[in-house]
Amino acid sequence: MPGLYRESVLQRWARLALKFGLVFTDSKLWESIRGQMRDRFDDMGSEMKRRYADTSDRLDRAQDAYQGRVHWAAPTVGFLGGVGLGVGLGLLLAPASGQETRTAIRNKVVSLKKRAGDTVESSPLRAAIRPSPTGTGD
Repeated sequence: MPGLYRESVLQRWARLALKFGLVFTDSKLWESIRGQMRDRFDDMGSEMKRRYADTSDRLDRAQDAYQGRVHWAAPTVGFLGGVGLGVGLGLLLAPASGQETRTAIRNKVVSLKKRAGDTVESSPLRAAIRPSPTGTGD
């Protein structure tokens, strides 16, 4: 009986091996697997190229910043020029006369300066570092 069981197990393994052999020798299956692998490798290659370019750009910008070659002057000058142009046009096109506009701006600046001074005077930090009137530190 042990001999029969052994032959039956061997036959099942042999059949399984033959089935796998037939499956793995199928040309359509291999062509499908090759096509899928080719597509996946192409996708991976494109993604790797994109990430490499992104990383390279970031490293170039970091190196420029580290070496002091940051290009901030042109945008800053453009922004400040736009602010100046806006203020100038606002003064020219304001409904009030030039004298009234200058007086209003002057009054606003004076009030802001006074309010800033009052804020500094009432600050708890200012009181902590103010010297004593007697000069003894008490």
